[in-house]
Amino acid sequence: MPQPRFQLASLALATVLALPLLAISALPAHAQAGAAMPISVPAQPLGTALNELARQARLQLMVHPDLVAGKQAPAVAGNLTPRQALDRVLQGSGLVAELQGAEVIVKKAPTADPRDAATLSTVTVTAQSDASGVTEGTGAYTTHKVRTATKMDLSIRETPQSVSVVTQQQMRDANMQSLDDVTDALPGVTYSKLGTERSYFYSRGFQITDLQIDGMSTSMAESFSADAMSLNNMAIYDRVEVVRGANGLLQGSGNPSAVINLVRKRPTREFQMSAELGAGSWADYRAQLDVSGPLNAAGSVRGRAVVFDNQANSFKQGAEADNRMLYAIVEADLGSATTASLGFSAQRDNHQGYDWGGFNTRADGSFYDLDRSASLSGAGAHLNRDNYSVFGDIKHRLGNGWNLTAAFNTVRSDASFVANYPARVSDTGQTLSWVDAEYQDKQVAFDLHATGPYTLFGREHQLMLSLSRRRDNFDYDIFAAQGSQTIDISSFDFSSIRVPGFSSTPTTYALERNEKGAAVATRLRATDALSFIIGSRLSWSDYASRSPYTNASFDSGRQVIPYAGAVYDLSAAHALYASYTDIYSIQQYYSPNGLLAPVKGKNYEVGMKSQFFDGRLQTAVALFQTDQLNLPVALNMASTCGLTGATRCYTEGAKVRNRGIDLEVSGSPTPGWNLAAGFTYSDPKYVAGPNNGLPYNTTLPRRIFKVSTDYRLPGGKWRLGGNVQAQSAMSYSGSGYRIQQGGYALLNLHAAYQFNNHLRLQLNVRNALDKHYYQSIPTNNNYGGVFVGTPRSFAMTLRYDY
Repeated sequence: MPQPRFQLASLALATVLALPLLAISALPAHAQAGAAMPISVPAQPLGTALNELARQARLQLMVHPDLVAGKQAPAVAGNLTPRQALDRVLQGSGLVAELQGAEVIVKKAPTADPRDAATLSTVTVTAQSDASGVTEGTGAYTTHKVRTATKMDLSIRETPQSVSVVTQQQMRDANMQSLDDVTDALPGVTYSKLGTERSYFYSRGFQITDLQIDGMSTSMAESFSADAMSLNNMAIYDRVEVVRGANGLLQGSGNPSAVINLVRKRPTREFQMSAELGAGSWADYRAQLDVSGPLNAAGSVRGRAVVFDNQANSFKQGAEADNRMLYAIVEADLGSATTASLGFSAQRDNHQGYDWGGFNTRADGSFYDLDRSASLSGAGAHLNRDNYSVFGDIKHRLGNGWNLTAAFNTVRSDASFVANYPARVSDTGQTLSWVDAEYQDKQVAFDLHATGPYTLFGREHQLMLSLSRRRDNFDYDIFAAQGSQTIDISSFDFSSIRVPGFSSTPTTYALERNEKGAAVATRLRATDALSFIIGSRLSWSDYASRSPYTNASFDSGRQVIPYAGAVYDLSAAHALYASYTDIYSIQQYYSPNGLLAPVKGKNYEVGMKSQFFDGRLQTAVALFQTDQLNLPVALNMASTCGLTGATRCYTEGAKVRNRGIDLEVSGSPTPGWNLAAGFTYSDPKYVAGPNNGLPYNTTLPRRIFKVSTDYRLPGGKWRLGGNVQAQSAMSYSGSGYRIQQGGYALLNLHAAYQFNNHLRLQLNVRNALDKHYYQSIPTNNNYGGVFVGTPRSFAMTLRYDY
């Protein structure tokens, strides 16, 4: 069923506006250390003033928040050099700035007291970070603040779980366009494909079933959620945060895998604009315009808009993509203590020649010798989807460090899907089975939380209180194919693959998830070195599924989810931590009597977090154990269960345990060098049930290594870098066959030339060594699921910033 098209005229305007702006390459560079420039910074808190000065002078700021806490900066205005402006902003603060090219390190002024001098080593890189953790404009591969785990104002070091961030700078350097691209760089996270646009994300051996957008959960738990939800555009996000392990305190239901939080870009208090034009392999063209700033003279109302257009072919025969997006948000100060925002996004994402089923293996599990461009989709296959979102929040500063936030997020997704999957009927004979589906997903989430300090026994502690509720209604119609087509895999012709007719009356399915919860957590400072985080969530979830074959529902009742953590500072540079968290998930497996009881998840973790080079480099080492209980066990009986009334029946009884290690490094070992690296080893096994002792989900790699780096050459004009992602083998053994993809490593490279402070040209080469690999392998030797990795590709991006 076709969806109504919307025309974004501003997309064409973005390209038109970008061309003359890109030509203005002779403007003076702001970040030259000796060049004077107009500076205007009003009197305000010192941390805010430094961020504003860094933005105006195009500097990368590094300062520990504790150094500027409670200090005020005077007004600074005039035609000043960065050195002069910094000295005036820091006047009377007891702080000094070291200016190295475009990088600034703020630390305590030298003193004759050796006890004070010793504290210089505690300076931590936050790269222009503010309380929200914004990474835009920092030029860094790390940030200081992450609230995804607890909502409290804690640094990564103070959070007793494994935390990673992919910043705006890292996304730009690697030319990340989709969540798949971001995942390629995320430590400990991987993904598999069941369709070129259907990705399933995993961490610590288990699937990530819920994403967050600005800290509010968005369900991806249904089998077809990825068909309806479009996640192939990072243009509107400032950063991506990940907390590995269970996140039941804030999320409620899910797996003890990880939570991925996509954080949207927000309006800025000063005008800024960026424009991009890009071109890449297989006629991949894109244009983007991002404009932000005040909407009135007082700056009390601010706005931001992003328009994006992408037209692309693919290395896959007959595949084309047309992706358009409009994003807008307005933020207003309703008083001295209250700020409100309201925004929306609209995205059209169309794919022709859509490859859903991939390829089969041979009967023995080996791969067919096919060109990487081969596709069984046919020109008539497609996945067309429209995504709309409306969101907003009100933030009120209650005083004494307390903040109250009320937020909502709504998503509507409509998708039309026609595609096929292969079934082997002989050694080379493949029957193509077609599906015509119409999806509609409507999600709404609300969140109310308060955070702030309190004093007890002479020490200051922190408290978080939260109420949340969300609902997901996922409906879809399936139209049965009237006939199929058999092809010879060794000599088929793409153009001869045809779409059959479909029934006029669909089979209708309806799925509904509801969840509500109340959470409380506190950070207790037992001593100067030891702190505890203790919390709990009361959660209620229910799930209902309706089809012509079943009408099942399940109510979890009240679930109590504990959270406990401890952090002990060994020194100013090193801290030990330990944590325990729970989570649960309503599952989609059926017994003869209906849905199975929820899966229970537990996460145990101990580790150490450290800082080096005056805090510019952060490291983390974690040992973890994750458990899942009540996993399904197939019953030896007729297949009479599930939404279709013809799938296998199950009971609870299996348990999986995964033990492993996470290693991570992020930051700037030296000025001008960004680094982010991670290594994860995990070994999930069944520890109860009929598969006791056997490995679990062997189609995921056990060892994953990722490193991303970028280095600014002397002179500041050239930047060079790249990333490597390496993983161990994946395999699946069935009755009489074995499917295996050996371990492999991929190399991606980038180089950028900065013409001046505004104009930058960048080249990205992905899979530079042109490695032939299979990104995903199936759990059977029939019905598709084999997806080849993308060959070597090139992309050129011209970016103008003002």
